[in-house]
Amino acid sequence: MRILQIRWRLVALFAVLLSPCLSHAQTKEPEKPVPAVREQAIPLAVICAAGFERWMSNVDYLFGTIEREELSDYVGGKLANVNDLKGFDKDKPFGMLIFLRPGLLPQPYPVMFAPVKNLSDVIGTLTGGPVKVKKLDDTHYDLVGDRETYHARLAGDYAWIATQADQLDYEFPDPVSATKRLADRYDIAIEFNLTQVPEGMKHIFLDFLRASTETAIQQRDGEPETAYRIRRLNALDSLDWIDKLLLQGERLTFGLKVDPKSKYATIELDVQAKQDSAFAKALQDVAARPSYFSNVVEDEVPLTFSMSAMMTPQNQQRFSEFFEHAEQDVAERLANVLEGKKPNEPKKPENAAPPPADAPKSTGLPKSKRGSSGKVQKAKVPVPPALHDVFEALRATAKTGHVDFFVQFIADSKSSGTPQFTLIGGAKIADGTKFAGGATEILRQLKDRPGMARMDFGIDSHAGVTFHRIAGGGLDTDPGTQETFGAKPAAYVGLGSQAVWFAIGQADVLSQLKLVIDRVNTEPVSRPDRRDFIPFQFHMHMKKWIELGEANSEQRLKRFETVIAENQAAAKAAEERAKAAAEKAGANSTEPAPKAAEGNAPQRGPGRGGPGRGGPQGFGQQTAEQRREGLTTWNSMQKKAFSGNDDKMRIDFKPTDQGARIRLQFDESFMRLMGLGVSRALDTNIEAERKAAEKQQEKAKTKK
Repeated sequence: MRILQIRWRLVALFAVLLSPCLSHAQTKEPEKPVPAVREQAIPLAVICAAGFERWMSNVDYLFGTIEREELSDYVGGKLANVNDLKGFDKDKPFGMLIFLRPGLLPQPYPVMFAPVKNLSDVIGTLTGGPVKVKKLDDTHYDLVGDRETYHARLAGDYAWIATQADQLDYEFPDPVSATKRLADRYDIAIEFNLTQVPEGMKHIFLDFLRASTETAIQQRDGEPETAYRIRRLNALDSLDWIDKLLLQGERLTFGLKVDPKSKYATIELDVQAKQDSAFAKALQDVAARPSYFSNVVEDEVPLTFSMSAMMTPQNQQRFSEFFEHAEQDVAERLANVLEGKKPNEPKKPENAAPPPADAPKSTGLPKSKRGSSGKVQKAKVPVPPALHDVFEALRATAKTGHVDFFVQFIADSKSSGTPQFTLIGGAKIADGTKFAGGATEILRQLKDRPGMARMDFGIDSHAGVTFHRIAGGGLDTDPGTQETFGAKPAAYVGLGSQAVWFAIGQADVLSQLKLVIDRVNTEPVSRPDRRDFIPFQFHMHMKKWIELGEANSEQRLKRFETVIAENQAAAKAAEERAKAAAEKAGANSTEPAPKAAEGNAPQRGPGRGGPGRGGPQGFGQQTAEQRREGLTTWNSMQKKAFSGNDDKMRIDFKPTDQGARIRLQFDESFMRLMGLGVSRALDTNIEAERKAAEKQQEKAKTKK
């Protein structure tokens, strides 16, 4: 059928192409000249930069945050090399439009646009460099460079520039009107018009993506069933959204803006769906319910991550299937632990007779029990009632379609005054009473088993929530965990009828968790409108994390150097084994000797590429002194940049009128950090220029 469709499309295409020739052959009257009408060009994508003056004001703001205003003068002075862009209108947007050249496989090509204020000054600016301007007529020019020639056409207050002359034979949209929405909102943006992508190209890409995904989500050798199902679920969910975006999406926009007045920078990804499409409805439905934890997720703490999102019907079904498989996987693992077996040790069936020595290997299951790939499906393991209750509650939660949980890090201090944290979180669950009973019974069965952490049940209760404590099990030995949460932290699990709660920290973390539960259960002062629901958000105050890293930088550097030494020793041993094998192979045969594994080969030379290749040094290739010096410099820059309270980074996802928007917002401290990094690079450049000028002066004196 697909071949027939292609043939009919080719017939139709030839009919369209031949129709002018046939009509010309049939007419007897001479044709009258028709004035040329340019075809309207609709871009596939728009890359828009706001006026040059706005960019220069952002540069001034960036260096102003670190009190290095003189660097703005240095950058401005560099514009003298391009005649200060004289002749161009620095207040209007400039950029590029990307079009698709018609064909069996449409090819994209760019056409740049630049605002012209004075044509003769623009020509003077261009000819001052390596470009020669050749006038063809009043509106067409060739810009001849050393290696390539560009073609330009004037239209109104703009010049359109392309690599081929015929790419200018269209009626382009007015740049000011076409970019006004982008230029008003962003300093620089790229927007894709998804409606301009041919439907055939979309389906070809989606077919390829589906085939690739189907291959990638096959279960790997030795991969646990639960891990495989989670990976499969995430991959299929991503595929669903890409499918909807391409087939039902209208616009996709990436934008960046720095706001000197509000003192923050914003990066946005904006999706607009087609009017009244299923995609538009799905994006609106994501934020259909407020979070159960809405009273606490906006707290000004070092870190908060929260999600309150509605699942699509497909994902509800997938989660239900996932819990079915996960229940079997957990039941098998639980049985192994209770019977004292290793997790990968298969359970021997009772009264099973060994097969005859000459009998062929068999799965013992009929073909109907095998998967479509030929993989034998495992026989179902009996599920204990307690575990069944846990998964019944999870399945009930999946049926509600509402995923609702949060995690917070709360700042604290050690006795020495160095920073540490406590972790608090919760997840909304349907039929929490059944979940609590089943989870408690499972934990009781696991208690006192070899290798298990210490468990204390029912240590406290509050607001209908019963708390259990888990200590040890790696929490009291992992260096990173103790740096973050203090010496010998404990984990607390709270089970109630509405939610599951958890916390990690010192003894006082339980009282902090109780306060959070009280605030969650308190009636909110005001309920937000549905338009203000935020289904996904992440916000972090960097200052406390930087203080934590600085306080533990020496210990972390020592651990990192230990890992580097171990890797280098392993690489050296691998090289010696390869050398010995080569010598042995050379003595016994003429076959090539095995090479050392590429991943274990030692790094040589200053760069990753080995001797003679240059390139930047990797952190692992630096000497211990270089690493310490670099870490000290980096810590100093961070400390200076995040010296104030404007240290917040926020990421959120929120539906809009016809789509959705992901926004990343950075407070001024992040601009200071960027300014410090740029200033270091410019200082290095200025110093290099100074030394070069001194050498030039010395040469001039020598000649005299």
